[in-house]
Amino acid sequence: MTTPLPSLSIVMDQVASERATMSAHAESLDAKAGIVLGFTGVLVGLGATAQAMIAENVIFQVGLGVGVAAAVLAAWAFLPRKYPVLEVLPLRDTYLTAPEAETQLDLLDTQIDMVSQAADLVKRKGLRVGLSIGCLAIAAALVVVGTLTAGG
Repeated sequence: MTTPLPSLSIVMDQVASERATMSAHAESLDAKAGIVLGFTGVLVGLGATAQAMIAENVIFQVGLGVGVAAAVLAAWAFLPRKYPVLEVLPLRDTYLTAPEAETQLDLLDTQIDMVSQAADLVKRKGLRVGLSIGCLAIAAALVVVGTLTAGG
């Protein structure tokens, strides 16, 4: 006889909500990485068309280099990652005749593990996006300072 699990549905709902939150957070980080890529493209494009006097300024050049670093970090964050998903065919093969409570509990444990894996991926993605935003801000400041000080 199986043990009743009165709170199973509550926990399963919470885990499903957390999975949705992780997915939304990853999507928002992708959007931010895309924005950083766009701004760094504009910044580097401006650098490529700068007048010789400005382009030769070391501060300006360092700013462009930091801008490229921001783009690399943003692209790294933006790259697709393998998010944990449930393999449905093995699920069918394993649990089709299993007791419902056992199946639900095993599914819950699997989804909790998936949430943990996704959280790690999102945390790393968030770190890369944060670093890329910081690099972009520094790059923009250096380009502005380099431009203003280029004339002497």
